[in-house]
Amino acid sequence: MKLISIIIIFILSGCTTVKLSITEYKIVAESPKIKSNKDGCRNKSLKIAQAFSSSSLMSLKMDYAQGENKVFSYSQAHWNESPNHSITMNLLKEIRDSSFFKNVQISKTISRNSWILEINIEDFLQYYSKDLKNSFARATINLTLIDSKNNTIIDTKTFTSKVDVKTLNAEGGVEALNAALSNILTQNVEWLNEVCK
Repeated sequence: MKLISIIIIFILSGCTTVKLSITEYKIVAESPKIKSNKDGCRNKSLKIAQAFSSSSLMSLKMDYAQGENKVFSYSQAHWNESPNHSITMNLLKEIRDSSFFKNVQISKTISRNSWILEINIEDFLQYYSKDLKNSFARATINLTLIDSKNNTIIDTKTFTSKVDVKTLNAEGGVEALNAALSNILTQNVEWLNEVCK
């Protein structure tokens, strides 16, 4: 009887699967903490449009590239929210905190705004060399300010930041991507200061 029980337990234990834990990462950029010293935009309201991006940046999957043309996904690391949404919200917070505009609204608002900021995320990815011995993160974001009254472009600018990865894993990639986004937020503040002269 004991032998049958042992055999049944052994068979049942062979049917169970081990589920690997998945680490979720958050995009958190450091805000430049620079207040506007220009009055040119203080009478304007701004709507931040939801960012345009590739479909891969709209999912929770965390991708990385190897060499020029191979893209893979980390199996045990995901974003806690899509990079598309996180980058949009980081830009919204940064612009709101800098006090450039009378008010700053998210894209879902039904209120009319003087200007609209369109965001196009062209790159937000960790890259590895072919031999996997080196890695860097690159962020490229194009921003376009549009006059909503007559639908004309006020100004457009593309910002790029490349940051070397300290540890060759997902966590190192996230740290470098956050630093790259922080650099872009600083460049954005400088650009808006010029536009708002």
